[in-house]
Formats: sequence, C-alpha cells, structure tokens
Amino acid sequence: MNGNAKLPRIFVDDGAQFSALCQQWREAESLALDTEFVRTSTFYSNIGLLQIADLHACYLVDPLRISDWTEFSLLLSDSRCCFVIHSCSEDLNLLFTALKVLPARVFDTQIAAAFLNMGYSVSYQSLVSELLGIDVVKDETRSDWLRRPLTDTQIAYAAADVDYLLQLQALLEQQLQDKGVLEWFAGECEQRIRMAPEFEEKKNWQSLYAGFSNAWRLSDEGLRMLQTLSYWREQEARRRNKPRSWIAKDQDLLGIAMHLAEDENGSLSDLIAAGSVDRRLLDRYGNKLLRLVQSNNSDFANIDRGLLNTPLTAPLRKKLKACQVLVSRKAAELDIAPELLGRKKTLQELIRGFENSGQLHWEGELSGWRRQVLEADFTRVLMGENQDNDNGS
Repeated sequence: MNGNAKLPRIFVDDGAQFSALCQQWREAESLALDTEFVRTSTFYSNIGLLQIADLHACYLVDPLRISDWTEFSLLLSDSRCCFVIHSCSEDLNLLFTALKVLPARVFDTQIAAAFLNMGYSVSYQSLVSELLGIDVVKDETRSDWLRRPLTDTQIAYAAADVDYLLQLQALLEQQLQDKGVLEWFAGECEQRIRMAPEFEEKKNWQSLYAGFSNAWRLSDEGLRMLQTLSYWREQEARRRNKPRSWIAKDQDLLGIAMHLAEDENGSLSDLIAAGSVDRRLLDRYGNKLLRLVQSNNSDFANIDRGLLNTPLTAPLRKKLKACQVLVSRKAAELDIAPELLGRKKTLQELIRGFENSGQLHWEGELSGWRRQVLEADFTRVLMGENQDNDNGS
C-alpha cells in the first residue's frame, strides 16, 4: 500500500451491495472502521456514516439507506477479521446499541500508542503524522452527519479517518511485538469489547448514585433515595431518548434526596418551598418522584458507601501519592504511558476499597497485566511499609 496515497472512495447506499461487500470482507484479515454520529439532543447516538477500509478502497456506507444489517453483524462477530479502530470505546458503544453486536476482535491504535509511550490519548492525526509523515486535516468535528447530501469536506474528513488505519496497524503491531507487550495490548482491547455492553445492563444503573459529586455527604437513607432517583432518570432518558441532564440535573436529584432524607414525611409543596430544586422538574415529575423514593424498592442492591467518591484522609492521600510515584516509576521502566498503567481515579478507588475491606481488589481496569506489575509494591505501600521512601523523601 502506498502510504502517501489516499484510498479510492466508494459510496455504498444499496443494501444488496453492502451485503455483498460484507460477505467479501469475511476473507480479510483486518478492516479499518470508523463511525460518524450525532448526539446533541438525544441519549443514544444517531449514526450518520460508517467508514470501512480494506487494502484497496475506502467505503463510505450510508446507514440512512441501509435497512438490512445481517451480513455486517455476521462480519463483526467473525473472529477471523480484526477491526482496526482509533479510540474504539464510542464506536463499540454505538455498534452495540444500534445493532446489538460487537466485533470479536479489535486493534485500537490509540491504546497501542500508549503501550509504546507515544502518549495516553494521542490523536489519530498526531499518530499519522508521527508514523507516516502525513498531515490529516480535521475540520468537521461538529458537522451534521445526518444531513444529506454530505459535503465534499465531510466526505474528505470521514474518509481520512480510515485511510491510514491499516498502515498504522502494521507498524504498531510490529513495535508491540518487538517490545514484548503484544499480549498485554490484546488483553486491553478485549477488555474494551467486554466493557461495551455494561452501559446497557440495568443492574449497573443501581450504582449510578456513587458517581454524584457530594453524594458522600448523604445519610444511608439519602443514598437509597438517590439510588432510586438516578435509576429512574436512567430509564426515563432511554425511554424518551434524551440526555440525562434534560430529564433532571444531578444537583436537583441530590437536592431531592437530601431534603427528603431529613424529612421523610416531606411533601411536594415542602420541596417547592425549599427552593433548592428546579421548579420545572417538580412540576413535571414531583409527585412521581415522591412516590418512588417512598416506595423503598427492595429489588435494588444494597447501598455501598465504599463506591462513593469520598475525599481521602491525609493518611490515604499519602498512600495515593506513594502509589502514583510507583506507577510513574514502573511506567518509566516499561516505557509506557503512566496513565495506561494506573490513572488517578482508578488508584483512588483501589485505595478506598483497601481502606474499607483490608484487601486489594484487582477488578476492572486494574485486573490482568496491571496486577502482575503492581501488586507486590502496592501491597507493601498500602500496608504502611516504607512509605517515606516511596515518596522520595
């Protein structure tokens, strides 16, 4: 493939043509993939364009004209084909919510770059420029991808997003192999695929209360109410397909929970009189929300204060600092982006979990290869051994 040449553009707006291409692509080892979507006034993203590239051409698929996605779904789930995507999380979520299917294999070029210490969230443009010496113009980021016909600028922007992905994959995969981290990288990509459906699992909505700023200030009863309110909002946002903040703002749900936890017999008029909650929310949903929080739903999971973003005490802040120093040191030894090894938010959650249970819970992002790298030193630090040395003093 000529690294300096753009791929030919082929427009696909016919279902039979698209199905035939998908059958043909089943023989490909890798395909470049990107999506353009609009999510300004909806909960779910509306796909406006699907870009796929093989070694020979860039295919711009119009999802507004395609009704049968059967062959594409079969293609995605075929483990023989690897889909090359830059920063795959949003694309995976869109594919899952729109088609209820996910790729069996993904090669995320942004994650690969982090394993090669080229930056944690390096952009596609930067990666193409650094590895291929090509400047990619990006000036349609706020474009209306549902409008037809697409402009020449939109087409050029969309095609550029997949033009060079297969070339990047070839270069990055070889470097990952040479560095001996290809297995870790593959595990990271597999984790992204596993995480995509979690967004739609109702049981996970029961812990959304933990993400509210200042939720830790509430009593257990207040948290139970906030759990009920946040679960309701999640359902309502999906039902109406509107952003969460259009249904109810965090501060208003927190205000309702705080007020009613202090006065369990509080009425709608009391909430209105308090003046701390948006009157429009109370006018529309007030009576319903009161009934919900007073129902004491026994089907919900128990409140877990360990999930809350509680401010760390001074001793825990010291342990966090020591863990961050260890992460930086290990990342330097491995020559990878330090954020890839352990982000601050993830480390805080690990430390809170240890404080509550006395054990390190290597779950989610910190499972797998990260545990292998960090467990021994983190155990020593969190047990209080040699903290001064780890802080460099």
